[in-house]
Amino acid sequence: MLKYFILRLWKNPLKKGLFCIILFYPLLEVALYFKDILNGGSVYFPDYAFFLTCNTVGVGHIFQSLLLWFMPIYCLLLTADDCLEEQKTGYKNILITRCGKKRYIQLHLIKSFFCSFVMIVAALLINLLFVHLIFRGGQFSPYSDEGDLSLFYQWEINHPLLTNLLFTFVTAFFSGLISMVGTINAIMIKNKKVVYGITMLFWFIPFLKEKSIVLLFQPHSEYVLDTLIPIAIPILLVYVIYILIGYFRESHYGKDTF
Repeated sequence: MLKYFILRLWKNPLKKGLFCIILFYPLLEVALYFKDILNGGSVYFPDYAFFLTCNTVGVGHIFQSLLLWFMPIYCLLLTADDCLEEQKTGYKNILITRCGKKRYIQLHLIKSFFCSFVMIVAALLINLLFVHLIFRGGQFSPYSDEGDLSLFYQWEINHPLLTNLLFTFVTAFFSGLISMVGTINAIMIKNKKVVYGITMLFWFIPFLKEKSIVLLFQPHSEYVLDTLIPIAIPILLVYVIYILIGYFRESHYGKDTF
C-alpha cells in the first residue's frame, strides 16, 4: 500500500514536475558561482560553494530563502493534497476499508516524510556533486580559521564535506517533519486554506525567532552546538507531539465518513 501511495504521486504530472524542479533548483546557484568566476571572481573551495552555505556573491540568501522559507507549501502540494482529494471524493473510505484507519494514517505520514526527505537529500547531493566537479581545485574560503574556535567549528574546518552532509540530512529531516505536520493537518482539518495556513505557521514561527530554525540549515556558520541543539530540540518535540496527538485523535476518534 505504501508503494501505491508513492507511485501515485509520481504518476501525477504536476507533482512529478514540482519534484523535478526542486531536485535541480539548487543548481541555479552553481551557475551564478560560475558566472562570478568568469567575471574575475574567486574560485571557491568546492564545499564552500555548497547550496546551504549561502555564499553566492551579489544575491545574498535569495536562493536558499525561496526553497527553505516556502518548504511547507512544496511539501503540502507534493504529499498532503492527496489526503484532501481523497476526503473530497470519498476515496478515503475505500482505502480505509482496505487497510484500516490506523494504517491509512500511518501510510500517509510515512509517505509524506519519505518523499520530502528524499527530495531534499537528492537535491542537495546533486548540488554538492556539481560544485565538487566544477570547482575542483578551488581554494578560496570566506571563513576564518584563526582565533578561539569551538570544537564543533574546528571540526567543520577539518571536515567540510562531512559538515555539508550532516547539514543536508538535518535540513531534509526537518523538511520531512513539516511535511508530516501538513499531512496530519490535512487529515484532521480537511479545509485546504486552513491546512496551508496552520502548517505555514508551524514553519514560520521558528523561522522568525531570534535564534531561528534556519541556523540548523547553514553549515560553516559561527554557531556552535550549544546554540544549535537548544534550537533543534524544542522544534522537534513540538512537531512530533503535534503529529502524535493528531494521529491518536484521528485513529481513535476521527470519523470515517464526511
